[in-house]
Amino acid sequence: MYKYLLVFIFGVNLSFSQQTYTNDWESLKNHKAVPEWFANAKLGVYFHWGVYSVPATDGEWYPRWMYVPDRENSLWGCAVYEKHRKNYGENFHYHDFIPMWKAPKFNAKEWVDMFEGMGAKFIGSIAEHHDGFSLWNSKVNEWNSVKMGPGINVVKAIAQETKKRDLKFMATFHHGFHNVFYPKPDLSYLRPVTLNKYNFVYENCEVPQDEKYKNLYCNLDYNEAQELWLGKLDEVVDTYCPDYIWMDFGQRFISEDYRKQFLTNYFNKAQKLGKEVVVNTKGDFFPTELAVVNVERATMEDITSEVWITDFILGSNWCYNKEKRTAIDSGKAIRMLADVVSKNGILLLSAGPMADGTMPIEQIKAMEGIGSWMKLYGESIYDTKPFLTFGEGTTILKRDESDAWNEYGAIKKGLDKLNASDIRYTQKGNVVYAIQLGWNDTKPERILKVFANEAKSLKIKSISVLGSKERIYWKKTKNGLLLRQPKKKPLETDKALVYKIILK
Repeated sequence: MYKYLLVFIFGVNLSFSQQTYTNDWESLKNHKAVPEWFANAKLGVYFHWGVYSVPATDGEWYPRWMYVPDRENSLWGCAVYEKHRKNYGENFHYHDFIPMWKAPKFNAKEWVDMFEGMGAKFIGSIAEHHDGFSLWNSKVNEWNSVKMGPGINVVKAIAQETKKRDLKFMATFHHGFHNVFYPKPDLSYLRPVTLNKYNFVYENCEVPQDEKYKNLYCNLDYNEAQELWLGKLDEVVDTYCPDYIWMDFGQRFISEDYRKQFLTNYFNKAQKLGKEVVVNTKGDFFPTELAVVNVERATMEDITSEVWITDFILGSNWCYNKEKRTAIDSGKAIRMLADVVSKNGILLLSAGPMADGTMPIEQIKAMEGIGSWMKLYGESIYDTKPFLTFGEGTTILKRDESDAWNEYGAIKKGLDKLNASDIRYTQKGNVVYAIQLGWNDTKPERILKVFANEAKSLKIKSISVLGSKERIYWKKTKNGLLLRQPKKKPLETDKALVYKIILK
């Protein structure tokens, strides 16, 4: 009898695990939003690369602003209209950049080697930005990087190289905003009322209206545009089934039925392949029961009950900008990473390659700097969980009241000020990592106040500093845990110093 009972239970569990998702929220919410691999990864990277990399000025929204003549001077992108006409002429359109996008120096292996060397555990390719140009061999969109421009299936190349390393692959989709990205000549392209404030309508619209350009410039009615949105996603899901499909804010402008259909298709495909996959939501276009919350270039105020993700730029813009050749300071990136991870978050960085396939040297150096620290001290980041408190210190992180993602508690101000006076905690089993955000030249001793409060009852077995062979002086006091830095500075600790506290 017990034998048959076990068979029955096993059969029930098997059928439950292989359930088919249906196009309704009740069914879709059975999807596990945060697989263990994602929670443990902590650091990922992808890139912004496309036709907009040819003009290489004013960011990846160049194709929108080059058709907007009355952008106010106080707003971002206001100079693009006149700049474009000065540099290329008034009859030079966005599609005219496509033949100019050649990528003779693109090497997917070199890129993925670089990203892996930085310490990324999931690696992505942009699939499509707002501009309507796809970076895979699309059948639903003839405007793609295989049939035109560089002649490269970028998504495939990065996916293959990533999977060779047993890393997780991510594809990013920004195309929900394609609906209203380019100006329209009139209101015949019907859109929901919620899109009105984002759409530019001009009687003398300069965006090409020829039938052959309709998929590029989204000269489609709303339902046609949504069919194209879904068709693109389905192609990438069916062909590559990324471990993570990252989505930008514009998906909120896609109707609910289409959003649900995408999730149904994606989750069922992943289920068939035995993959645990992730989607994120910037805002509320997906329920947080099935998707990870994404806050752009921000952190949280405290530890969250659910894993979340934030994305930052490696360069000066999301895409390559030849007028601003700067990159993130690697020490700043490590300190932000520690803050994010201490609050149950994941950090995603975006590179901006040049049109020819070259990664800018300043971004290469930033990635190398991040990787140098991660190779030595990554154990304090990967596979960790939040401690009893996220941290302590003197730097105050403030909410930016003008930020669009405030509904999720995102804060930005002060992130670039984190320093050696600040501590961020992570934990792995009976090990607590106290990550001091820099080497302290003026105060080699510090007190960890948490051990006089939330962690007061914890008993300590030993304390060491990662990268140092010195014996570390420590003592529990009524004010907390007194620690003293090693006399000799370990490698890379100008970025962050890690105390390894083993509990009894």
